[in-house]
Amino acid sequence: MNRLARMAAIACGLLALTASGCGKGQIHGVAPANERPTVRLTQAPASTTQPYYYAYELRWSGADTDGRVVAFEYAIDPPTRMDAETSWVRTPDNRVVALFRADIADSARAPAGRGLHTFVVRAIDDRGAVSEVVHRDFNAVTVVPTARILQPLPQRLLTPLVAPSLRLVFTGTDPDGFTRSTPVKFKYKVIGEGNNELDFVSVLVDPDTLRRRWGPYYTEWDSVAGDVNAINLQNLAPERRYVVALVAFDEVGASTTSFTFDTNLLYMYVSYIGTLGPRLTVFNESFYYQFPSGSFSLDPLSFIRSEAPAGRPVRIRWRATPQQGSFMTGYRWMVDGDVGDETPRSNETTDLQHWSQWAVGTEEAVIPAFDPPPGQTSVRRYFYLQARDNNDATSLAVVELTLVKAAFDRPLLFVDDARLTEDKRLANGTIDRPRGQWPTAAELDTFFFARGGNPWNTYPTGTVSPPGVFLGYDFDTIGTRHLRDGEISLEELGHYRHVVWYTDSKSPLNPNPPSYGNLPTSTLHVLGTPGKSNVLATWVTQGGKLWVFGGGIALSLQREWERSGSASNVFSSTDGELVPGRMMYDLVRWQSEIQVGTSAQATQPVGGIRTRPGDPDWTQLPPYLFGKSAATDPINIYAPNRTSSSDYYQNSYPAEVLSKPNVVEEDFDPSPDATDMRSVVDTLYVTVGGPVGSDKPVMTIYRGQQGPPLVMSGFPLWHWRREHQLQIADFVLQRLWGLTRENVPR
Repeated sequence: MNRLARMAAIACGLLALTASGCGKGQIHGVAPANERPTVRLTQAPASTTQPYYYAYELRWSGADTDGRVVAFEYAIDPPTRMDAETSWVRTPDNRVVALFRADIADSARAPAGRGLHTFVVRAIDDRGAVSEVVHRDFNAVTVVPTARILQPLPQRLLTPLVAPSLRLVFTGTDPDGFTRSTPVKFKYKVIGEGNNELDFVSVLVDPDTLRRRWGPYYTEWDSVAGDVNAINLQNLAPERRYVVALVAFDEVGASTTSFTFDTNLLYMYVSYIGTLGPRLTVFNESFYYQFPSGSFSLDPLSFIRSEAPAGRPVRIRWRATPQQGSFMTGYRWMVDGDVGDETPRSNETTDLQHWSQWAVGTEEAVIPAFDPPPGQTSVRRYFYLQARDNNDATSLAVVELTLVKAAFDRPLLFVDDARLTEDKRLANGTIDRPRGQWPTAAELDTFFFARGGNPWNTYPTGTVSPPGVFLGYDFDTIGTRHLRDGEISLEELGHYRHVVWYTDSKSPLNPNPPSYGNLPTSTLHVLGTPGKSNVLATWVTQGGKLWVFGGGIALSLQREWERSGSASNVFSSTDGELVPGRMMYDLVRWQSEIQVGTSAQATQPVGGIRTRPGDPDWTQLPPYLFGKSAATDPINIYAPNRTSSSDYYQNSYPAEVLSKPNVVEEDFDPSPDATDMRSVVDTLYVTVGGPVGSDKPVMTIYRGQQGPPLVMSGFPLWHWRREHQLQIADFVLQRLWGLTRENVPR
């Protein structure tokens, strides 16, 4: 038996142990061949003619008739060459969310990109057999990302003037992003006039030249990550035009398809840096002034002039706006020094006559207290501020401070800043009967200050004046209407420990200067104007106690800060109208939002006025404020010579209210680890009804440690019935301020 026959016989014998035998031409007991598994796509795009979202979940299932499927392998866009290897991704799962590139734009203005793709999958069984490959072809579509230059701001009609070094600030969005809503990267190109790559004029005339030349991949452009929103461009040639182009890329490679000079193209002109210093704005609670760009003048006519309290530190704040594309790199300041002296300070705290160190994060300085020389009431100091940007362009601001010492040698001053109707003299020399809404200027003077019981000038015989609301207090009065320029000096205010200042609701809207004969505005409106020194605010910082009312206080102080396009009767912190540097914010402490309108009545807040140890007796205030009526305020007594009761009895009043929550907290614990924070603005009255709505604070008091108590009544005191006027007046003057009143009848 040859060797082959012996091996066959052995094999047959071994198989006989487990099989029935061997026959001619057949080997019984050999295991059957392994069947290949199968796979099918259960969820996938159905055709190549319809577009599909670029992030797509594909699903599949597998089967194996003689075993089990242990894994799947898939590939996206496998190579088509016969000898090319496919990079398979192995997974035990039966689904995948895949991102398909969609980077070919339909046109220059297309909002979408697309790309034809192939997805292939195969199954593998427990014995290593591989199924036939199943594939699906389809078009993936993505909304292309957008790119926008924010600074310098692109403009079609005006060419931004920039320095040779600038910061480009930008943003981008990916509207249909799968893992993020922002681009994954940006690419940018700076194209100068006279460059060798592309005709500069062709970019200006036809911006799509950029896409045709470099798109859609822009491989020759500079690139930054998608979370970067600013880049610095250096060494631009002065007196030359440039275009900066910006595109964004999404997670599947699609790029911005359109270029416009409103969004992602910046056309600019580079200038020398000498004339492009930052624009400085300098302010505190007493003044607000914005210098021209690039200011650097020691001409006294360019100085800010402001009065400030002597013997107290003076805080000065600032901010700067660099020229387009530039950014701030530092500020420094000095007091009474030589601006040309670069000698470093020997001590940053005490050596104020030399420049402080440059610091980009410092935007305020505190000038220490200065007292006038013996025998003088004021002293003058000069504050110098310098700002510098990344191009070493600088600006200078000078503040001339007159530090005035308050005498506080008199108790009380009433300032009549209203512009009510004045008496009209007739041809026969008599005074015309008062007409229109009560009160006229003369009626209000009498109503507030008359001794009472005296004949009313030019009124019918027997008509006598009622005693004034403020009768019995030791006070002086002054009217701003006929003052020169309508202004009061700090020295004059400084004689008084307490000031009551009232302004009606119409005078802030008058167009003419305070001393003008026809339609003069209020002095408070002038004091609140940008560039003016607010002596009233300065007097408060000296320690003066102030009560303001009349319905025109906030309107006077805020009107000139109204942002274009915003509601004319609302002054908001979010709109940048109600911010530090303005009296309503810094001293009244109305810091959220102020609304001007009308209301019907007023009441104490729900739950009453907040009480603390040592507070006055709030029950001395009327719980509810009502307007006048014939039963409470007879017209023949308080408005004689009037013929129209509707002019005297009014159903609503001008109201200035806090229209949003206004929690102002201060630290009452001087220790370094202070945690005792309290709200320092308390509401005394809220509105009831009317266009401004109900429950809006209309009378408040500031009771913190950063200044004297300040009472703000956003209504005309003269609107309420007389008994309520007397109660409010006595509460502020006696309970809060501690003033005394003679025991005279009112």
